[in-house]
Amino acid sequence: MRIAFTLLFILSIFSLSSCQKDPEIILIGDNQVQPDETVPEVVKQNYVTKLYIGLLGRKPSSAELQQAMGGLDQSNASADTRKLLLETVMAQPEFSVRMYEVAKTEMLNNIDSTDIVFQIFVYNELLKDPNYQQFRAILEAEIDKLEVLLAIPNNLIAGTLDRRGMHAQMVNNFFYDEINMGSQNFVLSLFEYFLDRYPTEDEEAKSIGMVDGFGAVLFGKEGSSKGDFISLFFSSDDYLEGQVTDIYSDFLLRTPTSVEMSEGVKTYRSSGNYRELLKAILSTDEYLGI
Repeated sequence: MRIAFTLLFILSIFSLSSCQKDPEIILIGDNQVQPDETVPEVVKQNYVTKLYIGLLGRKPSSAELQQAMGGLDQSNASADTRKLLLETVMAQPEFSVRMYEVAKTEMLNNIDSTDIVFQIFVYNELLKDPNYQQFRAILEAEIDKLEVLLAIPNNLIAGTLDRRGMHAQMVNNFFYDEINMGSQNFVLSLFEYFLDRYPTEDEEAKSIGMVDGFGAVLFGKEGSSKGDFISLFFSSDDYLEGQVTDIYSDFLLRTPTSVEMSEGVKTYRSSGNYRELLKAILSTDEYLGI
């Protein structure tokens, strides 16, 4: 009786299952799950933080982070929105001040404004001494250079001076000459700091000769004074290449490819604006982190 009941139960289960229909499977041709292209929140937050630290030397405030994230969220961190964010960050006076402070530390041993003011005072005192009257023109020229150096931060903030002009002014004064004494050291310092290389023998000879007042052709242009050398150096494509390399090294921790170098120099040369170069590089997906 127990066995019969068991067989009856098995048969009923089999009969019931056989009556049920298999679920209908509908296949759609070329149907593939699309990748999620939404930029994660953490990536956007890291991007904002990197921008503020890299360009202003500090983290964004909670209000700044919230505002930046609002714009990035609305556009899923589009390249155009990143550029707008970069413009906002670089428009702050802190950007200009930091740019000057970093250069001053690296190029002028972080001299203080009081050091500049004191040196101007020394030159003015010498102008009062009859024994220095024959050097009046030289002393007045040195005072002018120091006053220009002192005004760099305010001129950067006001937009009347750009990064290239800042560099040219920072190498043309008493303090830079004291650090890099002599024409050869002066020339070598510019090539090493801005171009990250030594000059060729031909470049070195022509550069030193030009600084010493002799005529020469450098970077395809003629010059015959220290002022000419500075002008030719900072208007050269070699200087632009050095700036592109610095951005890739500082922000992306690598050297640019030949294509990236060409595009970077083209951007800098056509716009004449270092900030446009920064925008082009720091708005890329690579720097965003995707």
